[in-house]
Amino acid sequence: MLGGNRRLGGAVHSCVVRRLGLVILSLGACRADAPPPQPRSVEPATAPHVEADPAPAPDEERDSAEVHGALKVVDGQRVLRVWGTPRQMGHAQGALLRGSIIDVLEGYALDVITPSQLDAAATLYGTIATIPPSIREEAEGIVEGMKAAGGARIERLDRDLTGVDLLVMGAMTDLVAIGCSSLSAWGASTEASLHGDPMVVRNLDWSDEPALLRNQVVVVYQPQDEARQPVVSVSFAGYLGCLSCMNEAGVTTLFNMGYGEGAASLVEAATGFSPANMLIRDVLQRGEVDGGDDVESALREATHAGSYILHVLEPSAEPPARILEVEADGVHVRQPGLGGASTVLAATNHLRGKEGPQTCRRYDTIARTSRARSHRWDAEGLWALAREVRLPEVVHTILVQPRTRSVRVWFRQPQEGAHASSPGVQHHWESLVQVPSAP
Repeated sequence: MLGGNRRLGGAVHSCVVRRLGLVILSLGACRADAPPPQPRSVEPATAPHVEADPAPAPDEERDSAEVHGALKVVDGQRVLRVWGTPRQMGHAQGALLRGSIIDVLEGYALDVITPSQLDAAATLYGTIATIPPSIREEAEGIVEGMKAAGGARIERLDRDLTGVDLLVMGAMTDLVAIGCSSLSAWGASTEASLHGDPMVVRNLDWSDEPALLRNQVVVVYQPQDEARQPVVSVSFAGYLGCLSCMNEAGVTTLFNMGYGEGAASLVEAATGFSPANMLIRDVLQRGEVDGGDDVESALREATHAGSYILHVLEPSAEPPARILEVEADGVHVRQPGLGGASTVLAATNHLRGKEGPQTCRRYDTIARTSRARSHRWDAEGLWALAREVRLPEVVHTILVQPRTRSVRVWFRQPQEGAHASSPGVQHHWESLVQVPSAP
């Protein structure tokens, strides 16, 4: 759930600890090689194979009258679909993924932030961070669902998990440094392969800790509120924000950490801020959000405390892609223009508009490869490029086609290397988002 990892050196871990310690102190005082084979495709009409959670609690198998969720394994990947009120959706995730949530906390998150740091941060972040009420309710629902399914005790905390604990975990990406890379293409760049439709590939480079890798999941949120829309999130058990998400309108957001002078501003954090990933999740679920303009406007209205980059793609605008470079002092928009081409746009972790170009091997590789292809791309070419530029800490690779609302996903397994040639699994919106049966 947190952005640090041991492989990036104790440097990142110590950076997390140092920044967190400073924030707590301050706030207390103030107050990819050759193209892989074709992906396995799960067509909308195919009934996915259903399996239980790897560590199921006795009461995880319930009907929809009790648990507003369904956990399935689709060609080896777990898909959790939850529906109803925020508390009901949270309860379902807590009940159906209880073992996985505990595993992430015990086996990974509490190695990055110690129990004492979590307790201190929870006291402060529970009141200072601007978190949508619906997500606060969902966090409480997760804990309630875990308790109903066997308990929410976390041994390393020597107490039960709380909703605020989950909110702190979801807010920590504002204060730490992780990797990521992405490239989108459309128009003339995809004319031969997709008749000009847009598509985007992304790597989430985070940590190679087994507890994180084995607990990845595709989460499908289907809010009961008619003013909200469904969102598909490629994430981890118990993580409430958006790292790699698409909503019903096809608007896709891919989160990268950035590096700049505005990163982790203690002044901004002390006066209140909107945790990035939970803000993005809330924005995508708003019923009126059907394009990048809506996402950009929402980010401009919020207060930020970190430095991050959001790659936004929508189905049919011209151009359909933009990069939002966000820091405490505002939002900078970067338009297409990679290597002089107006139909491709790339992002790594460097603010190339706000802070100016910086040396980045991955960005250089993306730009060089796109030029060598005359900026002509198909899905297999993008997938191969993503595999080439993965960092050792890669967690997943996804490829999204927003017009058809399809999502191709590779979840790295603990036994796999960073450059594994797995083709991933192709998910379709109709097979992910379903109308729940009446109780």
